Amino acid sequence: MPAHPRSIEIAGEDGRPVRMPFVVYELFEHPAGRTAAFAFTTVEKLVEAFGEAQPWVLTSIGPLAEALGERGATVVLDPRVAQERHNWQPADLAAYAREVR
Repeated sequence: MPAHPRSIEIAGEDGRPVRMPFVVYELFEHPAGRTAAFAFTTVEKLVEAFGEAQPWVLTSIGPLAEALGERGATVVLDPRVAQERHNWQPADLAAYAREVR
């Protein structure tokens, strides 16, 4: 599903800075008026929908759907996405890679 790992610097138990990782899931407007996470059954389908530069994570759909449902959102499996609706371009991915190093 479209997402990207992030991290923030926090103070560890000993007071020294440590990196705390987390994942930001990309959510989209669903035509039915709900917020939706787009999940794909294959990487090829994700790339076809969003392009090769789209960051993604592998996740279990059950817990994801449950968590989103509690917040009034839903999961759409293998959605049709408007052609050329790539949120991420290769330059965006390169900038993101530099940022998280």
